[in-house]
Amino acid sequence: MSLQPEVQVVQIEFGPSPLAASLNREIEPGSQLLRAALDIRWNEPDPVLALGRIERRLLDISPTFMSHRCRGPIAYHVFVRRPNGAAAGPDPPAVPKGEAQPFDACLALAHLIERAIIDFESTVTEEARVSVVTGARRTPPGRFDVMVEYDDQRVGRLCLTLAVATLTAAAGPPSGRPERDALAAVQLAHRHPGRTWTPGAVARALGWTFPRAVRALSSLRDLGYLTELPYTVNISGVPQYRVSAC
Repeated sequence: MSLQPEVQVVQIEFGPSPLAASLNREIEPGSQLLRAALDIRWNEPDPVLALGRIERRLLDISPTFMSHRCRGPIAYHVFVRRPNGAAAGPDPPAVPKGEAQPFDACLALAHLIERAIIDFESTVTEEARVSVVTGARRTPPGRFDVMVEYDDQRVGRLCLTLAVATLTAAAGPPSGRPERDALAAVQLAHRHPGRTWTPGAVARALGWTFPRAVRALSSLRDLGYLTELPYTVNISGVPQYRVSAC
């Protein structure tokens, strides 16, 4: 069994970054960015195989990952189709013998986290393009900066949290449904700012069963995107939620 990666979000900032615009020409100078510093620890003995499993987990959530355009080093391109049609992890760098650099599994995982953030964000906001840049710091070892365009701080923070939770989840055959349901509920809230939500209202809006809506809303509460309103539980025991303040 593979060793699960450990990812800690050590800092989150919001605002423009001249550095990001200089590293990715798709990022307009002055664009609002979510800038997250991540500490990643991962002692996986076969990272390429493990990354392939993580990619398949993400594809279970959304096939749109296959349409991502990676602009980083080719050794770390993600969602590469193999001749048999299967998605697999990135290839180790192909460089002349004697000059090969070790494949950095933590950097590869950071790239997958950035892919998950922008895919989740684009699902919620329906933006056709979201640009991002990821880089490794020289010190401390294992620290990476991920900078992502956003139009809503709360959505950006939620997508970061959901990406980290999904990529570090325990191994097993995932269905992708909990993540899809969470994103659908966030999209609904994003379209109707300022509303409060009950499981019944979400179930009616999305054509879900009541228990499915309960699970989605409670997961978003646990991820910090929703706040359960105090003193609003009625005699039927149904809670109300609102989008958390930034």
